[in-house]
Amino acid sequence: MAEKTEGKERVNVKRDWGMQTQSLPKLKPSTFQGRVPRSPATRPMLARVAESLYWMSRYMERAEHVGRIVLVNFNVLMDLGDLAQNMQEKQWLSVMRILRLHTTPEGMQILSQGDRNIGQRVAEFMAFDTRNRSSLINCLTKARENARSIRESISVEMWETLNTLYWAQQADDAKQSLAESPQQILNSAIMGSLLFQGVTDQTLPHGQGWQFIQLAKHLERIEMTCRVIEAKFDILKSQEWALETSLSNIQWMAVLRSCSSIEAFRRRYVGDLDPQRVVAFLIFDKESPRSIRYCVREAQKAVAGIAMAAHPLEIDPLERILGRLDGQLELAETRELNSAGVKMVLEQILENTGEAASAIQRSYFLH
Repeated sequence: MAEKTEGKERVNVKRDWGMQTQSLPKLKPSTFQGRVPRSPATRPMLARVAESLYWMSRYMERAEHVGRIVLVNFNVLMDLGDLAQNMQEKQWLSVMRILRLHTTPEGMQILSQGDRNIGQRVAEFMAFDTRNRSSLINCLTKARENARSIRESISVEMWETLNTLYWAQQADDAKQSLAESPQQILNSAIMGSLLFQGVTDQTLPHGQGWQFIQLAKHLERIEMTCRVIEAKFDILKSQEWALETSLSNIQWMAVLRSCSSIEAFRRRYVGDLDPQRVVAFLIFDKESPRSIRYCVREAQKAVAGIAMAAHPLEIDPLERILGRLDGQLELAETRELNSAGVKMVLEQILENTGEAASAIQRSYFLH
């Protein structure tokens, strides 16, 4: 009896402290079989879906750039006041040159009517003219068509954001709003694109589909930044002797604003906007999300993610192209950016970007 009582008291003490340690029956290994969580094998994405995600993202990014470039040009002409007619025409010509529209029949027709309304004509051509393959409305239309074809692969919030932006630009009074208040209609397109990117990052799983969206966004940004620098640099260098320091600063601020980089540049540098310093910042800066070097690095990350899921044991040709470009930007020196050097660097970057776009088509879409 004493032994039983003592054992019972010992068990009670352990119960009081929540420490009862009765032996559990041994379970067979098969008891938990099938309950251990396993990460499912990554299924390859359909080429059709990947291509639609890619072009949806590129067209959204292009729409943002078109809206910003036209808006910045309106603002800089207001800051500069009444310019000579030929200078105004050069300003709007640079807008057309960025998107390679100055040599198309429609673009040449717009520019040939040299009068005081050239700004309004170019703005309407860039925003709403369906003959212009890169007009704001055409970019949004193509982005929406790609998104609609893969509704099951994007989030509801992404579709609603894009669809709302599209119909806002299709409104009956959109052209009138552009004539009366270009800031309002163009800024809504810019902010709509930024909202779409934020919604995408917060609602879409960061898998292969998201990586294709990131890759497209950064390749488009690289190309557009190169074109902005190329078009503006030639015009500003040719007019440098005729511009006062204050006017020159306004022009170079416009270049930075066209690339959405004015605040980032100001945090890094103070004083006059030296052309070489501006160009070097837009090309080589490692931290600004709009610089070419930063975008190349982000595109590399996206390609690495895609390749890891699609063919983990192979090196993607696209990785080689972007890696080579990243190395060239790493080793380049700012002092090389004289008038001839800028053109050479930009041509090299554009050539590599074109090769990258072709490699994407061959590796992932042509199946």
